[in-house]
Amino acid sequence: MKEIDDTDPTESESELSLQEEIALLRLFIEDDLDNWMKEVQSKFLKIELRVANLETQRTPEMENDDPEWFS
Repeated sequence: MKEIDDTDPTESESELSLQEEIALLRLFIEDDLDNWMKEVQSKFLKIELRVANLETQRTPEMENDDPEWFS
């Protein structure tokens, strides 16, 4: 009798095939990307809102038509 079993193990039903592993990885990556995109969109909307609020606070008196100001 051999001390070490060197026979090839049979494929278990619990083991994933390469295609199944790739599909699972894609799901994780797509989920991470979706979460990241939602976070970026949320931050972008907040920035747009802040800019809009700042623009509505400007008054005509705040405009400076002095040419030296722009040079």
